[in-house]
Amino acid sequence: MTGVIAFCSSIYTAGTSLITATYGCSRTVATLGVTTFLLGFASGPLIFAPLSEVYGRNHIFRVTLGLFVLFQIGCALAPNISSLIIFRFFAGFFGSPSVTNSGGSITDLWPQSERSVPLALFSAGSFLGPVFAPVAGGFISEYLSWRWNFWVVLIVSGVVYAACVLFLPETYAPKLLRDKARRQGIVQTGPSLNSQLMTSLTRPWLMLFAEPILFLLSLYMAFIYGILYLDFTAYPIVYEQSRDWTPGIAGLSFLGMGTGMAIATIASPYVNKIHATYVTKLGPEPEARLPHIIILSWLIPASLFWFGWTAMPPIHWVVGIVSGAPFGFSLILLFLAITSYLTDCYGPYGASALAANAVFRSVFGAVFPLFGPYLYDGLGVPWGSSLLGFFALAFAPLPWVFYHFGPRIRLRSKYHMMMKSQGL
Repeated sequence: MTGVIAFCSSIYTAGTSLITATYGCSRTVATLGVTTFLLGFASGPLIFAPLSEVYGRNHIFRVTLGLFVLFQIGCALAPNISSLIIFRFFAGFFGSPSVTNSGGSITDLWPQSERSVPLALFSAGSFLGPVFAPVAGGFISEYLSWRWNFWVVLIVSGVVYAACVLFLPETYAPKLLRDKARRQGIVQTGPSLNSQLMTSLTRPWLMLFAEPILFLLSLYMAFIYGILYLDFTAYPIVYEQSRDWTPGIAGLSFLGMGTGMAIATIASPYVNKIHATYVTKLGPEPEARLPHIIILSWLIPASLFWFGWTAMPPIHWVVGIVSGAPFGFSLILLFLAITSYLTDCYGPYGASALAANAVFRSVFGAVFPLFGPYLYDGLGVPWGSSLLGFFALAFAPLPWVFYHFGPRIRLRSKYHMMMKSQGL
């Protein structure tokens, strides 16, 4: 499910130039189809997270994924750009639980000591989907039509939906216990749906702007996520406009980034061993999640400078494409480490912390593609990528800062101290 929704988020970009020609709109307006999808994706968890706690994960998966499938029909048949943009928003909105709630399902099924590989596969689906979508979408748009990008998503998501309905069990333990108590005639009380919705809508934002650890690491991840989606506009500029590649061939340029992500997924069990080593050294402190990304964080700016100054002719095309590998590798492992660190820092409030992180991330992913073409047209590819690289350099020391000073910062954290007071 996660891979299909993530795939849908960026396959749209492969047909942007054809959408522009079909509807007679500007490229910026056409790019809004990516922006609105991610804005819908950002807003969905605020509603569906508390609903899943009341009705269970399975019911939410079935209803929302079914609606996601239906909105692909709307996208494929959209008569004008306005309707396409609206359908994309609702596709992102109803597709969001299949990504955000899937992480909760993993925590339901695997104990913390065995969670690294499932989480790595989940992260791979979240990020490999957007990277490989332009590869497939480029050829689909070139040889069939940009509308067929949505028909393909419809077919694949329809198969996944059928499998979900037939085989996916309920995994949320409180829901299972409530159902068991109901069958036994036991009356249970708990927080109302209204109170859970209010908590879901307010607590992530209260935490985001009150917790330095959460704010800075969420800003860091949002920036990297924004670059990922900005690349979906940058790569066509480089490889279609500067090298005269067709959309299908230009989509293959994302394979460097995808290869790095695949290697990171394979390496995740070894990262778990590094974490175990530091748990022995530091004790079960959240900072044991950070040592390896102290180095990896520097690969992000390095890859941006590498791409910026090697992507254009006359330098051979393979040099710029390979620059995506360290970016993809570090992106996956940074995401895994930071989400695990936030979960360890905030315990029972971890879901709210991750919700704030996800919303922040999606907003950056929605906005960055809008200014990407202006950035590269105005500054050129070398200096446009270098500007992003300088920002990435400013963020790179954050893992080191929190590794050394995180314990002291957490002592001033309201939510961390509330967790400690509860003996968690």
